[in-house]
Amino acid sequence: MANISYKCPTCGAEIFWTAAENCFHCEYCDDKFSLEELTAAMENQKADALTEENVQKHEELEEGEYTQSNDGTVGNNLVKYTCSHCGSEIITDRSTAATVCVYCGNSVVMGEQIINDFAPQYIIPFKVPKDKCMSSFAAFAKKPLTPKSFDVNSIVDKLQGVYIPFWLYSGTCHGNIKCECYDERTWTQGSYEYTEKKYYDVLRDGSLSFEKVPVDGSSKTENDAMDSIEPFDFSEMKPFNAGYLSGYLAERYDEDKEKCYPRAQERIENTTKDALVSTCKYDHVNVNVYNKNTKIEKVEYAMLPTWLFYTTYEEKPYFFAMNGQTGKFIGNLPIDKIKLTIYSLLGAVGGGVLGALIGGILK
Repeated sequence: MANISYKCPTCGAEIFWTAAENCFHCEYCDDKFSLEELTAAMENQKADALTEENVQKHEELEEGEYTQSNDGTVGNNLVKYTCSHCGSEIITDRSTAATVCVYCGNSVVMGEQIINDFAPQYIIPFKVPKDKCMSSFAAFAKKPLTPKSFDVNSIVDKLQGVYIPFWLYSGTCHGNIKCECYDERTWTQGSYEYTEKKYYDVLRDGSLSFEKVPVDGSSKTENDAMDSIEPFDFSEMKPFNAGYLSGYLAERYDEDKEKCYPRAQERIENTTKDALVSTCKYDHVNVNVYNKNTKIEKVEYAMLPTWLFYTTYEEKPYFFAMNGQTGKFIGNLPIDKIKLTIYSLLGAVGGGVLGALIGGILK
C-alpha cells in the first residue's frame, strides 16, 4: 500500500497542479494535462478508487520517538508515514491530508485522510500562484512604519499553500424584530435651536435563505483570519479529486460539523437581523427584541485554497493569509516605534519642510 502520487503520463516525472495555468504541468517535459486527461491516462490514480484497502495507514509513534514533525509541528499528536518515492519516514500531524517529503521533494497525499467520513465533497483549486502571493506580500510589507529589520525575504520563504477544510451550511432563518425608532429634525429660529423627535414602534418579520455559509473545520487556523479572507467564489467549486492536492499541503477537519455549527448559526442570524433592520427607514433604530429560528437543510464538506505564513519578530508572533482563489490578503505588520513617534510629530506640526525631512530619515 502507498500514498497517492501523481506522475506525468508522458515522462513519468511527478506532476503538480499549477494555479497560474489552471492545469497539471510537468516541469520536466513541459506537457500539460487537465484533471480529466490525467486521470484517464492513469487509471490507478482515480480519486473514486480510494478505499481502505489501497491507501497507506499511518503508524503510531513510540513514546518519545519524535517530538516534532517534518514541517515543524510540535506536540503529542504526531504519526508517521512512509514516502512512496524514496522510502523515508514522514512525521506529520494526524490531521494532515497532504504534504511534501522533505527528503526527496515528492508530493505526498495521505489517502486515509480523504476517504470515508473524511472524504470532501468539493474543492476550489488554487488560482493564485506562489510568485504572485510572494510579490503581494512584499508590497504589503513595504509600509512606512514597518521596521527595516523586518526581513520580508526570510518570511516569504515560509510561505505555504494549504487546502483548509470548510463546512458549508445551507438553510433558512426566520426572524422578527421589535424596534423603537425615531426620526430627528433640527432647525434654528431666531436665537433658538429646536430639535424634534418622532418616535415609532416598529415590527419586522421575514425569512432569508442561505447557501454555503463557510466555517473552517480546522482547530489549527485562526477563525477570524479565515473569515477575513472571504468571500470565495463557489461557482468555481469542483467535485473533489485528490489530484488537486498534489504540490500543496492540506488538512482534514478535526472539528466536525456539529462543533462548527454555532459559528455558522451566529453568522446566519446576525445577517438576518441586519437585513430586517435595513428595512427600518428611520434616523435611529434600537432593536429591543429579536426572535429567530434557524433551520439548516444541508451541510457540505469542501477544501478551500489559502496561502499561509507565520513568523516571529522580536518574540511576537505574526500571521498572514491570502485567499488562494481571489488573492485577498490579510495580516498585521510590526511597527517601528521611532518611526511612529516621528510620524506623530509630523501629524501634529505639519508642513512641507518636515515632510521632506521625514522622507530622508525613513529611507
